[in-house]
Amino acid sequence: MKAKHKYNAILLAISAMYSALLVGGKEALAVLPNVEVVTLLIAVCAFVWGAKVVFPSVNVFIAVDMAIWGVNTWIISYLVHWNMLALVFCLLGKIRFGNKVAKVVIVTLVAVAMTILFGVLTSFVDTMVGYTGKGFFVDFDNVFGRFAVMYVAGISFFVTQTVCNLVLFSVAFVPLEHINNRAKLRLAPSEEAK
Repeated sequence: MKAKHKYNAILLAISAMYSALLVGGKEALAVLPNVEVVTLLIAVCAFVWGAKVVFPSVNVFIAVDMAIWGVNTWIISYLVHWNMLALVFCLLGKIRFGNKVAKVVIVTLVAVAMTILFGVLTSFVDTMVGYTGKGFFVDFDNVFGRFAVMYVAGISFFVTQTVCNLVLFSVAFVPLEHINNRAKLRLAPSEEAK
């Protein structure tokens, strides 16, 4: 029982660390439009540490971002996208890849696909949902036309974010996974590490 409490305390500390990394990483790169490390950090956390660490980390990150930036439609996109990304990489973390090259290719392709979907999601949410001081509202007028305009207006940001994640995942995912796996082996009691 003592080992279980120790393991849960370790998971809580790792969640807090990842929450801080997500907030700090996002804010450190805020000056560069859509160059980000949030996708990579969430993916590594989910892949190695799993649901008990990544979902609290993601949702604390979103809550802190709301405290910094206020409430608007981006909250909907963040809640959907970052939690879906965490879920996908939790599932990928259960796969035993044959070699590093296959792992790099698969996680990079998944990250790129998820990043492209983020552009579609944010454009869709910003097309359909608005926010005023009185709350959120939904607008169904000329949805497809407004979506096309919204998506095209953001295409340079979406391309930047996609290329950023293509490069980051190709270069940094496996080394960060390795570092996290070593930490997990040292910190986790043997029965929980299995």
